[in-house]
Amino acid sequence: MPAFAYKGISAEGRSVSGTVDAENPRTARARLHERGIFASELKETAGATASTQPLFARRLPVRELARTLRQLATLLGAGIPLVDAITSLRNRPMRAQLAAALDAVKADVTAGESFHVAAGRHPEVVPPIYTGMIRAGEASGALDRVLGRIADHAEATARLQAQLRSAMTYPLIMMFVGGAIVTFLLAYVVPQVTRVFLESKQALPLPTRILMGLGHFVASYGLHLLALLALAALAVRAYSGTAQGRRRFERVAMGLPWIGAVVRNVVMARFAHTLSTLLSGGLPLVEALDITRAATGSALVADDLARARQDVSEGQSLAASIATGGRFHPMVVDMIAVGEKSGALEHMLTRSAEALDEEVRTNVEVMAGVLEPAMIVLMAGVVLFVVLAVMLPVFEMNQLVR
Repeated sequence: MPAFAYKGISAEGRSVSGTVDAENPRTARARLHERGIFASELKETAGATASTQPLFARRLPVRELARTLRQLATLLGAGIPLVDAITSLRNRPMRAQLAAALDAVKADVTAGESFHVAAGRHPEVVPPIYTGMIRAGEASGALDRVLGRIADHAEATARLQAQLRSAMTYPLIMMFVGGAIVTFLLAYVVPQVTRVFLESKQALPLPTRILMGLGHFVASYGLHLLALLALAALAVRAYSGTAQGRRRFERVAMGLPWIGAVVRNVVMARFAHTLSTLLSGGLPLVEALDITRAATGSALVADDLARARQDVSEGQSLAASIATGGRFHPMVVDMIAVGEKSGALEHMLTRSAEALDEEVRTNVEVMAGVLEPAMIVLMAGVVLFVVLAVMLPVFEMNQLVR
């Protein structure tokens, strides 16, 4: 999207200048007007636009996004127009990042842009996975309900993050303290012990030799290793952004034990929620499948839905089509088959989505409960190895003295 450099007068009468993203000069002036700026000069620039996000752009906290979407859904449900609802939200205290995004979205919507397109220009605030669901809500006329469901999902994500953070706090403290102890031992204790053994020409125990070798390796190649890891992380990030890389990483994630089941259930629940919303809004199944593809957040499932859309348009049932790929949850397939036979497909989709949501919550709680003791056991093993590596030479030294 082009960027326009502007000079103008603010509502307070001060001279201001800067850049604004817009598809054309008219939209640029509308955005500036929403910010209380009256542009006297407006010129398209050749530089990068502000909508192009940095590689490591800071995202809006999920909990704050959920609260904002919940408030917006409440206002829309009360019959308030979208632009007025955004204006009402904008008058409340919020982060500068969110305020700037709401100003830009409001300007785009006022200029005639659809809400999902305007929101999609701010992936650091509204993740791309949600813009597909917003599009579904606009298409079905149930934007308030869809925003409520997005808020539910964002709140569930925030709870998951809080559970994982809580489970990791104690192990991370242990890791920090254990790392400090290991550093002290390697820097002061181990060299003194090993020097005595080397002078006496006694062989060091195997754990001590391993620990010394690791210390020497880190001291000699630590910076190179960090640089290599950073380059590898950038390469993985770039590859995962390609179509082939994204599908490959999804296959790996879905194939992982335990974690794969959670990932699949989340995708299936999102698929069922979105398709149910579209069908209840009166959209034909073929058109609803086409929109749902963008809301699942999974390229592999989107490919399956593209084939299902073609099969359904040729007269095949949806359940039979999605069952052939083996990627859809068996319960979802069965519920869809029952819904197609009974004529209550959207109701069956809603029930299956609720069941999957509950299964995801249970899995996450169990995962968080197991993660903390697993990390503690891991750190205990590391500390035990270091203590053995340090103490074994001392014990052997005592035996030599005797």
